[in-house]
This record gives sequence, C-alpha cells and structure tokens, in this order.
Amino acid sequence: MGDADVHIVAGASAAACLQQGVALRPDQILVHNDLLSCGPLPPFDSLDEWRDVRQTYLRSLDTEGRSFTFDEDDRDLLTHRERLRGARTITVWLGTGLPEQLMLLWVVALLRNLGIDPGKCGVVQYDLDRNHDIVSVGVLNPTRFTEHPQPTRLVDAAIEEATAAWRAVTAPEPDALLAFLTGQNHCLPFLPRALSSLLYHYPDLGTGLNAWEYQLLQYVRDEGPKGTRVVAYTMAHDMDFPEWISDSYLSERLHRHSAGALPRPLLALSGDTASLRGTEVRLTSHGDAILAGQGNAVEWNGIDDWVGGVHLDSSDGRVWFRQGQTLIRRTG
Repeated sequence: MGDADVHIVAGASAAACLQQGVALRPDQILVHNDLLSCGPLPPFDSLDEWRDVRQTYLRSLDTEGRSFTFDEDDRDLLTHRERLRGARTITVWLGTGLPEQLMLLWVVALLRNLGIDPGKCGVVQYDLDRNHDIVSVGVLNPTRFTEHPQPTRLVDAAIEEATAAWRAVTAPEPDALLAFLTGQNHCLPFLPRALSSLLYHYPDLGTGLNAWEYQLLQYVRDEGPKGTRVVAYTMAHDMDFPEWISDSYLSERLHRHSAGALPRPLLALSGDTASLRGTEVRLTSHGDAILAGQGNAVEWNGIDDWVGGVHLDSSDGRVWFRQGQTLIRRTG
C-alpha cells in the first residue's frame, strides 16, 4: 500500500474503520457520500451537471432544513476526484448490496470521464458473514477490514460489463436494464442480483407503492405512531433483495404520502413534523385500504419519481409498474 494508492469506500463510518483496520493515512481514502440507489441518475455528460442533480436531490430528502453539500467532507470522492489522477492503484471496497455495486459502476464511469484507465482499479469484494450478506461494508469493524479478501483487478471484460450496466441504469427507459438482468456470463458476480433491486423501486402493479413505501405503511400500522420507530423498523427489515435504505429517504417518503395536495393521502403526520424525532404518523383510511389490497396509490395520487435514469411521471404517461421480476408500462 504505497503513497500513490487510493482507496474508495462508501460512508464516513466505513472510512474510519478502513483507515484503522488497514493502517492507511486519511489522504489515501476517498469517501463516497451518495446513495445512488435513490433518485435520478443522469449519464455522465457533465460532471458539474451530475453534481448539481445529485446535490439537489439529496437536499430534497432533508425534511429538517439542513443544506447538504458534497463539500462538507474533505475526502469526498466527487469533490476531490483529481486525487485519482496521480494514483498508482485505486481500490474500491464493496458489499453485495445495490448502493455499493452501483458505486463500482459509477467509479468506472467517473474514471473514463476523467481520462483515467479503469484498469488501475481493483475491488475488495466482501460476500458473506456467518451466512448473511455483507450488504454494505459500513457494518464492518476495523478487524474485518484488516482481514479483508484479496483485491481483484478489473479486467477488460469486467470494465466493459460495468460500462454497459451503467448505460442500462442511466437510460431514460428501463428496457436496457431488463435486458442486462436477463443476460448471461457476467464477470461481476454480485452485480446482476444487486441491480435487480432497482426493480423494487418501481411501484407495484397492485398497490402502486414501491417495496420500501409499502413496508413503511405496514410499520406505521404495526409500530406507529412515532416516526423514528416506524423508520427504524423499516430500515432494519430484511427485504428479499440486497439493499439497505437511508433514514432520510424513508422520512421523505412519509412526507410525500401525507402531502395535503394529494387527492387521497395515505398518511397523516402530526407533532413537530420539521424533525423526524418530533413526528407522529398514522394511516389514513386510504392507507388502510392500500394495505387491505383495495386501492392503487398511483391511480389515486399519480407519481413523480425517479428510478435510475427513468423518470416516472404519470402526468406524461411515463409509468412502469413492477410485476414479479419484470416491468409493465401503463400510459393510461
């Protein structure tokens, strides 16, 4: 691990444990501070435009009025990407879940945009811990970083697969993603399963809610009314796909489905709704009906949302619903 070795990891907690476990200097670590599984993912036409889109989205999740900026972290990957130019090696530390597998695709796209050979990139890929997925390296302690798997160099075929997957994820319609998921002979073994998690961000054909929103409503019913309790239970719930979600995303969804402008709001918030800690949340009669299988949130309230590069917009007839492991477009 020489002076010109750069390590990329998702989140400040993982960065601290990586630094301690592998005995790295702070300047050898770049931190990825973006949850790429949520919100719009435009192609890399312009890094400045990309940063603006993502920063605007992340600020929209903050219901407590803070103003997120990538500049807050002096090791942020997007803000300090020039450190990659002089790197002899670049090592990406990954769990099996969707956000970190997307991070790998994003890093390859970033390197290509900067004119840096992705072939200098290696991957430390974690797999299982006592028969459970290591969805994110953020759960690892320093010892687990010390005893890390050996890095695997990204060969040309893996780089091309990552590039094709990134194009599929950022495409304005989901056909390319579905085609990628049904393809064969993948070089990146955890990528197809992780990317299949994106399908669960589409509204379900029956309920009109994505998987996380439906789980939120269930925990509002079962564990409410405290907003913190509802969000905590949803975050801890083991989904059928490898993804963990952020509290800020779930908090924004509580506000989204309780908005007064909705024809049929599914939730009602009370208390100090400017903070999750002060918020209480209850199902409306419409929310009860959804959980009873007697309504569809998109048909009732429309949708304006993003899954990767796909803008779901009922006002423009651009709505895809998930049915099993595929997507169905409805224009009416």
